[in-house]
Amino acid sequence: MSLGLGNSLTSNLYSSSEVSYSMSFDGTGDFLSFTETTFNIEDTGDELTIAFWAKRTDNNDEAVVLGNSASASFKRLNFDSDGDALIIESDQNGQTATGTVTADTNWHHYAITAVGSSGGNTATVVMYEDGSAVSVSNSNFGVSDNKDFTVNRIGADAAVSGTKEFKGLLYQVAIWTDKLEANEVAAIYNSGSPIDIEENSGDYDSSSELAHLWDFREGSGSTAADQAGSLNATLNGDAAFSTTTPS
Repeated sequence: MSLGLGNSLTSNLYSSSEVSYSMSFDGTGDFLSFTETTFNIEDTGDELTIAFWAKRTDNNDEAVVLGNSASASFKRLNFDSDGDALIIESDQNGQTATGTVTADTNWHHYAITAVGSSGGNTATVVMYEDGSAVSVSNSNFGVSDNKDFTVNRIGADAAVSGTKEFKGLLYQVAIWTDKLEANEVAAIYNSGSPIDIEENSGDYDSSSELAHLWDFREGSGSTAADQAGSLNATLNGDAAFSTTTPS
């Protein structure tokens, strides 16, 4: 469907009957757990994209989107304690990339792409908020050999004390073993209307590289299936399905 804005807007929308749930976290002992998995970021040819929709209920604490139960200080993707920065930290403590984002309680779509580079070079990291690239600083993310990005939780890391857990709603948490281009990120943001990323549509043509997708379409129960892979996630604490989703 052409709307005179290139192909970034697409008609490949989710129907309300297909996917109409997000995952709700109150920030106290809530998370989803899955089998620990490593995503390569430190060699030439390594490509990774992580994308998700988030509606935070406050911006007063760090908020972990992806984390690892074995470490509370690294191996995670999180918002900072002021809510105005999105940080990804590798398996090497202190090696991070940070993007400037908006601190509010509205729905936003975020995407992070990383392309590895051998020889002790940092990975090239680009971050997006609502389909547009944001300013990024890179503190050696991806520079260390055999230090990649290893996670096994959604919504928390090892610190389940309420100070680092995500508070609010997450929707369509997705991981690709590919670098999405800027026009693809804009296409899946789709001016705030989520699309079915399991299918190519418009400028988005990387569905075959979609490795993991938690879109919470079950709507109930104790498991959130990985619609693209095998990392089915178990709900812990008060994590719960919600009917509040991006429009």
